[in-house]
Amino acid sequence: MKKHLSIILIATALSWSTTTYAQEEVEAVEVNQDDLGDVSNGFKDAFFNALAEKAKGNHDRAIVLLENCAKNEPTSGAVQFELAKNHFANKDFNKAEKSVRKGIELSGNNEWMLDMLFDIYDEQKQYDKAVPVMEQLVKINDNYVEFLPTLYYRTGQYDKALKSLKDIDARQGNDDPRRNALRRSLESRQQQEVRNENNIESLEAEIAKNPKNEQAYINLIYMHSRNGDQDAVFEVAQDFERNLPDSDAAHLALYKIYFKNDRIEEGVASLEKVLTSNKIDRETKMKVLQDFISMSDGRVELEKAVNQAIDWLSDDIEDPNAYRAMGDFYLKKKDPIQAIAFYEKGLELDGNDIDIIKSIALLSIDIKDYNKTLAVTNTAIEKFPAQPLFYLLNGVAHNSLNTPDKAIEIIELGQSYLLDEFKLEQDMYQQLAISYDKKGDTARASKMRAKAQELSKKL
Repeated sequence: MKKHLSIILIATALSWSTTTYAQEEVEAVEVNQDDLGDVSNGFKDAFFNALAEKAKGNHDRAIVLLENCAKNEPTSGAVQFELAKNHFANKDFNKAEKSVRKGIELSGNNEWMLDMLFDIYDEQKQYDKAVPVMEQLVKINDNYVEFLPTLYYRTGQYDKALKSLKDIDARQGNDDPRRNALRRSLESRQQQEVRNENNIESLEAEIAKNPKNEQAYINLIYMHSRNGDQDAVFEVAQDFERNLPDSDAAHLALYKIYFKNDRIEEGVASLEKVLTSNKIDRETKMKVLQDFISMSDGRVELEKAVNQAIDWLSDDIEDPNAYRAMGDFYLKKKDPIQAIAFYEKGLELDGNDIDIIKSIALLSIDIKDYNKTLAVTNTAIEKFPAQPLFYLLNGVAHNSLNTPDKAIEIIELGQSYLLDEFKLEQDMYQQLAISYDKKGDTARASKMRAKAQELSKKL
C-alpha cells in the first residue's frame, strides 16, 4: 500500500545528490531515536545500521542485526516492526507476520504496524484476513476507507461493499469513475448470485429427478465452489460418489476436502482414484498433482502421500511445471539427487526453461557432480550467452576438476556480461584466485582476492 509517509520520504530522498546516502537518510528518519526508549548506544548503532542495510537492499544482513537487537531489547516493538519489513522484502511472509504481530503485542495497534500486517495479507491475496485489519485501520485513519469496498468485493461481501461505496460517495460525491465501475460490477455480481441460486435449485431438482445424472453433480459442485460454499461442495460430492460409485469425477472435489480436514487415509484413497483414473484427462491430473504438492507444503503427515502421488504419475507426465513441482518437493526434503532427477525430466520437455537449468547446475555443485555441472552449463551458455551465473558455475566445476586454465578462460568471458552484479562479480574473482593458486601463480591469486575484497564494500 502507498503510505503518505513513504511519499514524503521518497520526495525528501530525491533532493539529495547521492542516492545511497539519501536512502540511508530515508530509513533513519522512519524511526526517531527517542521512540526507541532508554536503550544503549550500542543498541542504537546496531539498529540504525540495520536500517542502512535495509536501505541498500541487504535484507539478510539487516535481519541478523535486528535479531541481535531483539535479544538485547526483547520488548522493543520498533525492532519487531523492522524485522517484519525485512522479512516481507524477502517474501518470507510467515516470519513477517509473526514479527509484526509481536510488534503489535508490544506496541499496540498503531497505524504503521497494522498497515504492515495488511500488506502481508494483501501480497498473499489472503483477503479474508486483510479485511478485519483494514477495518481497524479505518478506525485510526479514515483515509483508509477507500480500500474497503474493493476488499469487501474480493471477499464476496457485496452488501458491505455497496454500503461502503455509498458512505464514501456521501462524503466525496459520486463522480469517481473507479468507484462507479466497482458499483456496476457489484450490482452485476448480485444479479449473478440470484441467477446462481436459481441454477442451483434447478440442478438440485434435476438430481432429485435423476440421481444418476453425472453432469448435474459436476455442475452443482462447480456452482457451490464458485460461491465458496465448501460444506455444500462436500455434501454434493458425497452424494455423487454414493449414487455413481463408478464415476471418478466426484473425487476431484473430495480429495482436497478430506486433506483439509485431516482425513488423510480417505484423502489418499480419493487422490488415487483421480490420478489412476482412465476417465480423467492427463491435464486435469497434472493440475491435481501440482495442487496437492502445494497443499502438502510443510505438512509432514502428507509427505508419504506426495511420494505415492508422484509414483502414480511419474511415467505419464507431459508438463514441465509438474516435474518442477516434484523437484521442488524433494529439494525441500533435502534430497537433491531426487530433485535433480525430476528437474531433468522437466528439462527434457522444455529445454529452454532457464529456472530448471539453474536449479540443476547449482544442485550438481552441491552434490559434487562436476561433470554434470559442465554438461548443463556448457549447453546453457550456448542458449543463454548473456547469463554470467552459468560462466561462474562452469568455472567452479573446472576448478574442482583441476583444470584451472579452462576455469580462468570461461570466468573471464562471463565477466563481460556482468551488469552491477557485485556479489556475482566477487564470486568470480574468488574463483579466479583459486584458479591461480592451482597454477602456482600466487601474485595473481592475491590480486584476485584483493579485487574480491574491494567489492565487499559495495555489498
